Amino acid sequence: MRETVALISWESFCAAFRQEYTPEPFYNNHEWEFDNLKQGSLRVTEYARQFSSLLSYVPHVANQERTERNKFLRGLRPELFRMVLAGSPATYAEAVDRAVDIEESLMEA
Repeated sequence: MRETVALISWESFCAAFRQEYTPEPFYNNHEWEFDNLKQGSLRVTEYARQFSSLLSYVPHVANQERTERNKFLRGLRPELFRMVLAGSPATYAEAVDRAVDIEESLMEA
């Protein structure tokens, strides 16, 4: 008799591993950091790096493209938020790319 083995993605494995072996307060702290993350004085690239780093601790956001994009956009500085939103980015990656491009063009002006 053959035993069947279910294949899972690396992301699913990591999420299951963290859920099993990471203390709840650790996740709560990171989720709080994620919920309160704003661009502030950070460059877009640094804000996006922090956003992506914390995203793994909030799988309910990481697994939903629209929610992920919207959370990133809401954390941008207001003037940058309006300019990026005007371009109607469909994904988180598009939002990051547009924000970086706009920030660079503003710095050149």
